Amino acid sequence: MLAEMVWDKQTLAVVGAFAVPLSVVFAIAWYSWNKVRVENELKRAMVERGMSAEEIERVIAAGPKESESAEWS
Repeated sequence: MLAEMVWDKQTLAVVGAFAVPLSVVFAIAWYSWNKVRVENELKRAMVERGMSAEEIERVIAAGPKESESAEWS
């Protein structure tokens, strides 16, 4: 069925018009989910080390250093 389709410029434009935004939505969702997962792993590791709730809160609120966050943006 797919081989029978005509891949002219109009078809490619329509497919691209849907594929690109869907890819962006998927990437944003994956990034958000992964960020939450990493933060939860960090919190779990800090609890396993015996850190108090105040210490964990302080570490999470501090965030990454400016030099580290600049590398990823």
